[in-house]
Amino acid sequence: MPRDIRPPRWTAGETESFERARELLSALIGAYSAQIGEAPSREAAQALRAERAPLLEERDTLTPGDRERVAEILREIPGQLRRVRGGRAGE
Repeated sequence: MPRDIRPPRWTAGETESFERARELLSALIGAYSAQIGEAPSREAAQALRAERAPLLEERDTLTPGDRERVAEILREIPGQLRRVRGGRAGE
């Protein structure tokens, strides 16, 4: 196989970080889904869905090669997850 069409290779550490980042994104998506189910109004549910939508896309497109974004997710998403689980989405 020519070098220029080989699939990318990632280190074990990159793969592990990527998997943790995806797990965090999935947990945050789940927390938003729970909040949507408990939303007091249709408008509130729609706002929560709008906040959740980019997370769904990101989870589907993220790769281990997105090193900077993976690192950001590992830093930022735990705080967001706590806020959403605490019923404070959008803060």
